[in-house]
Amino acid sequence: MTTGFRSIQGSAPDRTCLTLLDPAVSNSTVTWNTGQTSTVSGNRTATVVGAALVVTITGNVTSGLFVGNTVIQTSTRPATDILTCTLGLFSVSSVYSLVTLEITSW
Repeated sequence: MTTGFRSIQGSAPDRTCLTLLDPAVSNSTVTWNTGQTSTVSGNRTATVVGAALVVTITGNVTSGLFVGNTVIQTSTRPATDILTCTLGLFSVSSVYSLVTLEITSW
């Protein structure tokens, strides 16, 4: 497996402009090019680095393909809307990111 797809659409009702950078638990499913899936669970941290919002999830594959392996996922996106949101000027309607997912067997 070298390619996978994960799309998240919807709202984050537990997030506000004041809590966008707060740590959280993350659960998601990756669908691989073979049709198999991996459920990933981990701890989410977010930080603004220069003009980018960097979100890192560290955890494990909890079911499906690669179960038991370690996961590090990094998402990078422009931080302009995020910074404006945290300043109280408006909300963020959508976010698109470049995502790198690394699954490691120890």
